[in-house]
Amino acid sequence: MRLILFLICMFSAPAYAGVKEAVDVTKSFHENFAIQAQLLASDAEKSCGPDFLKPVYHKAFDAWVTASIIQFGPIDDVGGPLSIAFWPDKKGFTAKTIKRLLQENGEIITDKNQFAEVSIAGKGFFALERLLFDPEFSMYSTTSAECLLVKNIAKDIAQKADRMNDLWQTMFSDFLLTAGEEDNTVFLSKEEAAQAYLTSVIGALEFIETTRLARPLGTLERPRPKRAEGWRSERPLRNIRISLAALDDMVSALGDNEAPATQEELSIALSFIPSIQDKSLQSITDISVRFKVESLLQMVINIKEAATEELSLHLGVTTGFNALDGD
Repeated sequence: MRLILFLICMFSAPAYAGVKEAVDVTKSFHENFAIQAQLLASDAEKSCGPDFLKPVYHKAFDAWVTASIIQFGPIDDVGGPLSIAFWPDKKGFTAKTIKRLLQENGEIITDKNQFAEVSIAGKGFFALERLLFDPEFSMYSTTSAECLLVKNIAKDIAQKADRMNDLWQTMFSDFLLTAGEEDNTVFLSKEEAAQAYLTSVIGALEFIETTRLARPLGTLERPRPKRAEGWRSERPLRNIRISLAALDDMVSALGDNEAPATQEELSIALSFIPSIQDKSLQSITDISVRFKVESLLQMVINIKEAATEELSLHLGVTTGFNALDGD
């Protein structure tokens, strides 16, 4: 790594290389998220039943996982990624918030202004997952408070997706594409724009490594399968695959064919994932399953190391502050 940083300083590539292409990919990610989130909200209005909504829920969540590899810009305008996907939920706030909302006879749910003030633990995809997939909450009628809560959560997700998409399609893309120009107060240099993308890519890989994989793996003596992301809806492995596929698209755009090792490592990981039969990662207590998940973890580490070196060299910048660091 020290050698790479030295080379960056000595032979910096154009810091804007690949940014325009990355912006195009980002815009397509957010456009799809807005479309799928709107379909989720409109279908929830037609019928709030879990069986009816589960397929469109998955499509919307897929689109969010793809868009969520970009952790800067318009995401901050809607309250950050946790406002859409509150996880990890280390203290069980999601279940507690849903129970509180339902116990109050739907008063907060029915009042638009009061619902706007509800904690992010009671909104987003993981609150919706509880209502659609958790038997404790999912046995509701179409006239219940649960039904109304499902509709409001879906609508809230759609509104946030629309807001982010609107900003990406217009002013925020312009900020990135005009980085360093006199009237640009967001990105004062081309290096800042390139660094934002590099930091987001590395941050997304770190999130897969430390939170989506290492966290449920725990230790050999004490695995933590219930810490897997979206295990109730069998999404842990699906989220990893979709995120890596999105990162593959982004690396292609940013790297402009100058990140062959990163793309090779991504291809290896994406080809390996189907060999893991347990989509929910709930059988990682089985040593054979655990071995495969640990192998995938190492592959993600390899991707991160290759991306850090190749993209840093290609873009001529190093990573900055990662929005996923800290609380």
